[in-house]
Amino acid sequence: MAKRLFIAALVFVLSGVCWGQERGGGDADVAVPLIMNVLRKAKVSGSLEYWGNCSNMRQFPDFPKLKAPRNDVGAPVETLREMFADDPKMQVTQEPGGMIRMVETDVPQDLLDLTIKHISFGVEYEKTNPHTFDNPGSTLWFILAAPEVKAFMKAADIGLPYDSLGLSMEFSPRSQRISGDLHEVNLSQALDYMLKTFPGLWTYENCPSQKRKRVVFFAVYSSGDPAAKTRQH
Repeated sequence: MAKRLFIAALVFVLSGVCWGQERGGGDADVAVPLIMNVLRKAKVSGSLEYWGNCSNMRQFPDFPKLKAPRNDVGAPVETLREMFADDPKMQVTQEPGGMIRMVETDVPQDLLDLTIKHISFGVEYEKTNPHTFDNPGSTLWFILAAPEVKAFMKAADIGLPYDSLGLSMEFSPRSQRISGDLHEVNLSQALDYMLKTFPGLWTYENCPSQKRKRVVFFAVYSSGDPAAKTRQH
């Protein structure tokens, strides 16, 4: 395919209250194309923050349950609101710059609000780690590996449930390449910056856990081939 859906996900185990037990359960193979089709037609990017169930962390993240719109020729915000109509917690808004936010009102913001002092998408790193910044998958990985994120994880007893991520990840090189430096930005702002080079959608899923109090998945989906699907190795 000339264009492909790029997915990268990082799984964290976080402390928190056991919310959202009855949420999620939506099929990514259904939800991703529906959401991406709306964003693609409007030529905008978006973010999705929600509670799921993460019943099998070796599968791709589940999504909120949504329905296909009756038509998708209207404003993207209205179309997405119709799709999420059965989720009373979901709020869909559009910022002046065009970014669309899909956020359940009770999603914890502690990790997304974490301040990162400096991120450099520079050539020096790529001398030993080639192609890090020419695809959204490894760019997401790089952002989530910021020292502040690691320190936050350690201080809050955050860890990985498996030695590996347990999720299929695609890191195919592209013609675009993210560059520049960020100073004093929070994690969500860094994720937004990624989408300026790789338009699409980043997602932040929270789930209850028996071992910890919540599990969090991050993923990024590129505005590529609408027929592309997630897959597990």
